[in-house]
Amino acid sequence: MKKNFNLIFLFLILGLVGYASYLLFKPFLVAIFLAIIISQLFYHWFEFFNRKLKQPASASLITCLLIFLTLTIPILLGITLVANEANNLYGEIQATDWNQKLETISQNQWLQKYGIDLESIEFQDLIGSDKISQGAKGISNFLLTVIKQTYQSTSHFVFMSFVMFFTLYYLFKDGKFITKKLMNISPLKNNQEKLIFNKFIEISRATLKGTLVIALIQGAILSATFAIAGISSVVIWGLITAILSLIPFLGSALVWLPAGVYLILSGSIWQGIFTLLMGFLVISTIDNILRPKLVEGQTSLHPLLVLLSTLGGIVIFGVTGFIFGPVIIALLVSLLDIYQLEFKNELKKFN
Repeated sequence: MKKNFNLIFLFLILGLVGYASYLLFKPFLVAIFLAIIISQLFYHWFEFFNRKLKQPASASLITCLLIFLTLTIPILLGITLVANEANNLYGEIQATDWNQKLETISQNQWLQKYGIDLESIEFQDLIGSDKISQGAKGISNFLLTVIKQTYQSTSHFVFMSFVMFFTLYYLFKDGKFITKKLMNISPLKNNQEKLIFNKFIEISRATLKGTLVIALIQGAILSATFAIAGISSVVIWGLITAILSLIPFLGSALVWLPAGVYLILSGSIWQGIFTLLMGFLVISTIDNILRPKLVEGQTSLHPLLVLLSTLGGIVIFGVTGFIFGPVIIALLVSLLDIYQLEFKNELKKFN
């Protein structure tokens, strides 16, 4: 009785302290999670310097500095380009005569050829010139707000980056010790612990690498496509495409499809057709070809699970959900595999 009471009290205290610790670490969970993934992506760098220097601390510091330069320079360059283009786009939206644009679209010969008469709808009465102007101003004000929030959130970004790199340093330096410590306190068998750990690393690495590679390629190709088609602010549209490409299979189409249709309706026929062809034949093909190889193929997850877990992760966790979602589902699949192996004989009785 006394032993049971001691165990209950121990687990109660452990639960309370564990929950309090979770609250302490909660603001930094994303930074810690990203540090774990990055440490696995660049662990071969650390091993290289550690073999040369024979000093884990120095090797970890050099690796972190190289990763910092590798990640920071492109990010700062991208922020500068986006900020400049956002200011230009803001002025362009404000100066555009949207009523004239709408009138040009309503007189499109292609629509009239197929019996679609937009002029009879009387857009001016249906929508109202004031609403068109207000909508355009709303878009430009939104862009201005995004720019301001980007600058305001810089301090938070810098702080979280510091937490991430600080964690990354110790993951390189003491990663094996931390992993061994966690495995020692786990009641699972060693092979089960290794299965879960390896699956976590495998899914995280494949999801981050695959998704970012696809996002960068799609964003770059769309920027080039828009530049050829004469659309301004290509860096912003490329960035938007890269972000939307986190949504598997259909994200990038939310940019190039409306853009292509708009160009055709506004009289830029070949530019619109070119944009749609590039979207259908190149940008979407990249997603359909690379994603199965880079994400589904390396994670052993069904494409439907990847799609639903990615969408659910983004809804719940925000942008980082494109990693969290598939990882959670992959861990669930791993636990189900362990369950199936452990109770294989019992399960046969029900089959």
